[in-house]
Amino acid sequence: MLRKMLLIAAAVAMPVGVIAVTAGTASAAKVTDTTGAPATASCTTSGGTLTFKVPIGIVTAGGYQAPVKNKGQQIKVAGVTLTCTSSAVSQGSFTGTLSGKIKSGNPTDTPAMEYSCTGLVGVSPAPGGFLTGALKIKWNAPAGTKFSEKKSGIAVTSISGGVNGSGQGTFTIPGNPGTGSISGGFPGSDAGASSTSTDATADTEGQLATACMTTGGISTIALGSGTATLQ
Repeated sequence: MLRKMLLIAAAVAMPVGVIAVTAGTASAAKVTDTTGAPATASCTTSGGTLTFKVPIGIVTAGGYQAPVKNKGQQIKVAGVTLTCTSSAVSQGSFTGTLSGKIKSGNPTDTPAMEYSCTGLVGVSPAPGGFLTGALKIKWNAPAGTKFSEKKSGIAVTSISGGVNGSGQGTFTIPGNPGTGSISGGFPGSDAGASSTSTDATADTEGQLATACMTTGGISTIALGSGTATLQ
């Protein structure tokens, strides 16, 4: 009798065990999230650097001296971390790493004008100048998830520089609203035309100004935090 009861109990328990294993397998399976149009993402940014091929500064006696020739500028963007959410990603927040290069110049500027720190404020390029760039974001999907688009490309044609309420410098892309462009993941419904991002510098405007007047000027600017909307 006891043996019969044990056999019945084992038979009843077996489906439960099978269900548990099946459920575990299902939860571990990769879920594909589409990041194509009209997917959007809202992000915070942190860290990263802007590195100038030609150091910039403010010309002063005994301090910064501009190069002899104006050959334009190249800026390397590296190490910016994005932490984002999106209605197209149901598994929670995810991260990305942004990097890229920007080229700018204005043939009508003197070297002192071209490589001046004052050029960080206002909209670039100014009349007669040019600015082109390409930034890329490499996405890290949440655990158990894969993205149909693993990268986003951002075309840069203008930048707006300013100062925030905490006295830090800011950089907004695009500098001319409504002219953004995104390819790959999270392009929004208008290919990123209405997208925008603003990063603040780690140092204040005053600290940057002091560094601009040193002999070597500024070759690298550390970034702090900011926001980005891919839409």
